Amino acid sequence: MIKQNKNKTKTKTKTKPKTKKETKNEVSQALPENAYYSGIAGRIRIAKFGVAAFLVLFCFGGIVLNSREINSDNFWYLLRYLDIQNPNTAAKSEFYAELDESSSVCHYKNNIAVLRKTRLDIYDANGKKNFTSKLVYSNPVLKASARYILSYDLGGEKLEIFNAFSRVYEYKGDRPIRGAVITDKGNVAYITSEKGSASAVYVLNSAFETTFYCSFANDYVVGADIDDRAERLAVAGFYAKDGDYLSRLTLYETNSADPVCTIEVPGEQPYMVKLGEEGVCALFENSLRFYGRGGEYLSKYDFDYRKIEKAALGGRFACVVLNEKTLGIENRILIFRENGDIAYDAVMGIEIIDIRFSEELDFLYLLARTGLYRVDIENTDFKFMTADYEETANRIVHAAGKTVYLSGLLKINAIELELNQEGDIEQ
Repeated sequence: MIKQNKNKTKTKTKTKPKTKKETKNEVSQALPENAYYSGIAGRIRIAKFGVAAFLVLFCFGGIVLNSREINSDNFWYLLRYLDIQNPNTAAKSEFYAELDESSSVCHYKNNIAVLRKTRLDIYDANGKKNFTSKLVYSNPVLKASARYILSYDLGGEKLEIFNAFSRVYEYKGDRPIRGAVITDKGNVAYITSEKGSASAVYVLNSAFETTFYCSFANDYVVGADIDDRAERLAVAGFYAKDGDYLSRLTLYETNSADPVCTIEVPGEQPYMVKLGEEGVCALFENSLRFYGRGGEYLSKYDFDYRKIEKAALGGRFACVVLNEKTLGIENRILIFRENGDIAYDAVMGIEIIDIRFSEELDFLYLLARTGLYRVDIENTDFKFMTADYEETANRIVHAAGKTVYLSGLLKINAIELELNQEGDIEQ
């Protein structure tokens, strides 16, 4: 007889866990419906679809009724107020950029803009190319302000203004551009020529409308500068008289066609001019001169026929590097205050490639063959900073806070300087 096994194996049934949605539905079914809140929810739903339908009809109606206003000019006018920028500090210490010997480089809203003969490229702090515009320039020059990027073909007939997203203005003329500046508020002054005049200077407001114009029958203008609000204009030019140069520095207030004053400097060519809060500074062939807002003489520094190696005019300060010796390397670094007083004077045995004031105008940075140096203007302190950057670096693009940007033939270097508690560079 076969005995049956009474110990049967019990099969366990697994229960699938409930999802949050199922649990929520069960709770919702268990609770009674509140007619008041259900009505509010229904009205909100209807209003939402109603607003969406109104927006679609409004846009369609605007296109139909204003079709004549929809053109390329108005489209570019809209793009003027759009901008894209990376607000972060540099994340990479260096990145490759398409550079050549004719490239012009500037810093714009923590982006690096590179202008070559064939195009403009804008890179973010990580080296990513965010914008490109094809151009045809012979001598590209690039400048930037807090608001726009200004590019022009020196000696050519092209001038354009960009934000980080698009081109917002294009100069269309038949006269060469000899120089241009742009302010943080977006005002522009550019030097050109006119029929019947040797030179002319135009001032544009931030909407790129001409607000001031002056012309010069004889003067060949080499430099012009405006203040941030384009209320003051300084123009530096020269012409030949009695077999020698006669330079003229002309000051304007842009609400009047008559100049505030005209200052004559015989025997020297002007190189550049810069407006400050208290007056104007002008660099000439053999001197640096300072004048008040009304053109009154303040002071000058004679170079005594020493060669100008580098110069930078920063409004509150001006710097000139002079070669002290005909043979050998011995450069005198001079920093002047706005009234012409000397703030720093030292002779260095280093070959200086480029100089630039910091954005805050508290430091002067010097790029030399042996490294990057810094002058603390107020404390008259000279320090070596670093030589850790790409070896072809030959320009200081920007300096602010503890970040200095350099450019060369291959790379853009973002140098992050470590500061100690006293604000000095850690060696």
